[in-house]
Amino acid sequence: MPRFKKEYENHLMSEINVTSLVDVTLTLLIIFMISTPLFQGGIEVVLPKTHTAQSFTFTGLVVTISKDKGIFLDEEAVSEAELADRLSEYYNNLKSKSVYLRADEDIAYRKVIMVMGEIRKAGFESMGLVAEPSAAGLVRERP
Repeated sequence: MPRFKKEYENHLMSEINVTSLVDVTLTLLIIFMISTPLFQGGIEVVLPKTHTAQSFTFTGLVVTISKDKGIFLDEEAVSEAELADRLSEYYNNLKSKSVYLRADEDIAYRKVIMVMGEIRKAGFESMGLVAEPSAAGLVRERP
């Protein structure tokens, strides 16, 4: 008779190996954490910095004004002349009636206000201005 006898010699093992399940789950979590910021890339703009900015994900239309004064709806370039019509199309086709406005920090204020007016005229219910968080508050220096 062997000195150590297996308890489950004639029984099926009905336990799940949790270690490999946790390994796979953590690996997928790390992959998604690394790849998510890459999907939010879009148009390159230097956002103004503010002390009260919060991190969140965009759930509505993103309107971007780039440094070269180009206007983009999500990532589609739009001219000033067709901005009102394209905003109306988006308003009619989107479930979410919210807009997030991203503008480069060097864009003239009148350009931002003009785009905001077009967004309001199209009928969007809420609009958010996107900024970068800054630990020191407003850090832009004037030459």
